[in-house]
Amino acid sequence: MSPAGNELGQATALTILTPIRRGWPLWLRAWFALAHVLPLQRWTLLKLRRIHFARFAILWGSSDVATAMNLGEKLTSGTGGWSTFQTLNVGLGRQVTGVGQLCFRGLQGNGIFNIDSFTLRSTAGTNDGVTDFKIPVPTGPAVAAAKVVGNEVQFGGPGTSVAGNSFFWSNGKYGADQFYTPETVKWLKDNWGSQVVRAALAVDDNRPGGTTTIEQLGGYLTQPFDNKFNVQKVVNAAIANGMYAIIDFHGHHVQDEATQAVQFYREMATFYGSFNNVIYEIYNEPTNTSWGEIKSYAQPVIAAIRAVDPDNLIIVGTPNFSQDVDVASNDPINDANVAYTLHFYAGEGAHDALRGKATTAMNNGIALFVTEWGTTPANGLGAPNQNSTNTWMTFLKDNNISHCNWGVADQMQQGAAQLLRGASPSGGWTDAQLSPSGQLAKRIISGW
Repeated sequence: MSPAGNELGQATALTILTPIRRGWPLWLRAWFALAHVLPLQRWTLLKLRRIHFARFAILWGSSDVATAMNLGEKLTSGTGGWSTFQTLNVGLGRQVTGVGQLCFRGLQGNGIFNIDSFTLRSTAGTNDGVTDFKIPVPTGPAVAAAKVVGNEVQFGGPGTSVAGNSFFWSNGKYGADQFYTPETVKWLKDNWGSQVVRAALAVDDNRPGGTTTIEQLGGYLTQPFDNKFNVQKVVNAAIANGMYAIIDFHGHHVQDEATQAVQFYREMATFYGSFNNVIYEIYNEPTNTSWGEIKSYAQPVIAAIRAVDPDNLIIVGTPNFSQDVDVASNDPINDANVAYTLHFYAGEGAHDALRGKATTAMNNGIALFVTEWGTTPANGLGAPNQNSTNTWMTFLKDNNISHCNWGVADQMQQGAAQLLRGASPSGGWTDAQLSPSGQLAKRIISGW
């Protein structure tokens, strides 16, 4: 590396030959001195290896994205395996001077890549943008408040349910975080007619059969900035486009993370409490958890929200993967604007019994919101069950129940994922780029 005091100019190259093997986010740190302002440069990253999509940033001055200067980003395609390399030229979009820390950081798509070397040159290159990691206060057209009226959630009056999309987990492990972009949200509004989007903040996968540990998940508990940043990008874009946005604490045993939930929702309510667009879903799908435990978790979280946001809609999960809404209806939460989560997957059985539970709950006076539903079995695999889906849509329409389809992702197995591999993170998808489930969901949402 260049010693302190040396100029790094047109004839000077900095090369690092240390390979990075695994992990996310990944860091490559280099210290060097610049005796003058560095003009726009071209970075040549030699022998970069990536199995699948990744977006990375070149940061200056700190390893903390909240305080570092972002010099430029690059979107990479897969190289097919760790033994295959590609060369990328990345132009710097900002000028720097002095001694500082240089970091390469994975931003999306799990961010896993290897860098064997790079070279600094004094010729222009290109980049794929420079993200501002500070979330601005959003602006957008006014929308009606979402209000519980009797056993309905209304969006400006009787018969005003909404339909839209649930994003996949916000973490990078599954690669679907690439779709957490303002462009995707705008495309869903303009092309699908979506009225609501759900941002699924990855918290835990603590469910029967779940094998992903908190550390492996890379969710909010271990990487709070990345996951919260993704969620807020979607929420801000929804507000800008006059849509509703559900902020979902996406886990299966989140009473174990009650302290973090209180802190997170207090922050979200402080930031978004003045916007009718924002809905707080404080528990995704409880498993092995009684309604009494859910209610004990929910009450302090709701209190934290209500301390700064007295009236936006709050949605609370119900026992058994948010299906036992009838149980919750026997002992509802004392808040005038709380609804209860109902989830279903059309490829499963016992739908008449589940709709019976929903009918009992509504007859007992509580309002329901289907924040997640799928066309397939609950494991997300297999072909859509169109007949069962249509029956469910009739039930939801007849009872003025709003819903979000799972999910905005391009998983290889397709199934419940709405997109095929290669769909752009910026929208613009043709129907041929939608999975069979995505095509069915689009028809339902656009016709709601």
